[in-house]
Amino acid sequence: MTKKILLVEDDLPKLTQISEAVRENDIELTIAKSINEAIRRLDESVFDCVLLDMSLPTFNEGANVSSSGRQQDFGGRQILTYMWELEIKSRVMLVTQLPGFKNEGGNEVKLKDLDAALANDFPGLYMGFTYFHHSTDAWAKRLKDFLEKI
Repeated sequence: MTKKILLVEDDLPKLTQISEAVRENDIELTIAKSINEAIRRLDESVFDCVLLDMSLPTFNEGANVSSSGRQQDFGGRQILTYMWELEIKSRVMLVTQLPGFKNEGGNEVKLKDLDAALANDFPGLYMGFTYFHHSTDAWAKRLKDFLEKI
């Protein structure tokens, strides 16, 4: 059975590697490169899962705005909040290459602490993370394991 996946990622090399890794499975892949595009895609369609970057721009580059909006370290959290509030049931896995993120106060939040907070705040929706790195395929194995379970 074909699985519908929304991949939310703005970094082209990372997007390409993730796309190639998951295409080995029987999937229909939809891509969003910003917070607004991801929300629009979630409104338009039902997905089995979402592969989510945490640091995202507000808008796509060149999308009828003067810029893509500022990069938001917790852009992925905004998408999770939107999904939670609308009771969108797609399972979400965070795919990140950053060890931490700056909160609004400028303090760094470590990935393990963010993972625990997301699991607490979005139970049943947020399913964990994989640490992406170009030089290893451990992240790809974790993604494949995740996709097999949904």
